[in-house]
Amino acid sequence: MSSREDYESLVSIILSCTKCPLHASRTRAVPGEGPLNASIMFVGEAPGGSEDLEGRPFVGSAGKLLESLLSSIGVERSQTYITNVVKCRPPGNRRAL
Repeated sequence: MSSREDYESLVSIILSCTKCPLHASRTRAVPGEGPLNASIMFVGEAPGGSEDLEGRPFVGSAGKLLESLLSSIGVERSQTYITNVVKCRPPGNRRAL
């Protein structure tokens, strides 16, 4: 199995996971995104409201700030791998904006 296949298998497991109570209140699980061989990786704590709605990490206000900071050093978001330690939004963790 290739690294890409391993990764896609892991994403599938994340998206269908029900091993902890957080799955019951999530809209979408939030796996990471970006190139698997990225030189830069960002790891957040847990998805907020916007991330829960879109199923993507760092898309709310934190994502806008991240993209602005990356732009200031000449790096595009698409060049980085972004994920969270926790893949489902904890109840009440940052409202969607």
